[in-house]
Amino acid sequence: MERLNVKIKASFWVFLAVAAVFRQGYFAAMYSIAVLAHETAHYIAAKKLFYRCTEIQLGIFGAVLYGDFDDVRGSDRIKIALAGPVCNMALCVACCAIWWIFPQAYAFTEVFFTANCTMAAVNLLPCYPLDGGRVLTGLLENKIDEKTALSLVKKSTVVFAVGIFTLFVISLFTETKLFGLGLFAVGLASGMFTQSRRAYKQMAYMPDKKRTLGKGVEKKTLVFTQNSTLGDVARRMRGNYLYALEVVNDDLVIVRKLGIAQLERVILSAPLSTVLRDLP
Repeated sequence: MERLNVKIKASFWVFLAVAAVFRQGYFAAMYSIAVLAHETAHYIAAKKLFYRCTEIQLGIFGAVLYGDFDDVRGSDRIKIALAGPVCNMALCVACCAIWWIFPQAYAFTEVFFTANCTMAAVNLLPCYPLDGGRVLTGLLENKIDEKTALSLVKKSTVVFAVGIFTLFVISLFTETKLFGLGLFAVGLASGMFTQSRRAYKQMAYMPDKKRTLGKGVEKKTLVFTQNSTLGDVARRMRGNYLYALEVVNDDLVIVRKLGIAQLERVILSAPLSTVLRDLP
């Protein structure tokens, strides 16, 4: 099993320092736990779908899970995205249950409840790269291609961020200064434009094949023409299946077959721009 690294960015230490100055250390601690629980839920969902996760980065605007699943699409995208908010909502329900059994616990769990409730609500907004935006992208992919779906969601996010920031600017001329809205708009824009696009590795990555195959995995055979590329093949692969490949000519006659192990080795070693007729 590969190790998941947790990287704490400098901005997070600034957040803790500011919280300490304003005597909000307990809030910062509860918020951090809620954020880590949120990203851990993403991690668990991704691993169950056999995507490779490498690092969680913790910063002032929250945490981000990185891995070799940047091109995840459709139902997998939706499942991974929803895992975080569902985890936060479950923790909210747990707090309510604790209050019902031990009412005195309300005094020191209210902040944790609020942090999780806020995390779930904010992340379900249909804006990229928030979880709601990823869910919306996954739903749109059932109707249009991935690139167009992602472009539409990002454009709507820009409009939303500009609207939120405009409300913040207007509030500066009123008695109620909505600095939180301005910070949120900046954080949203920052998250959208700084999302790293990592190279597509291998959607059928199997971190523990013996354990996975012991539970049973469905095998699929992909059929492509000789003029297709490895990238075309990779985009059709999902982490919860095993794949073999058949390459056909213009007459649909099979000219090359790659078994599960062969295809996995080629995907991981050869450039995704490689044309199938040129495979070694």
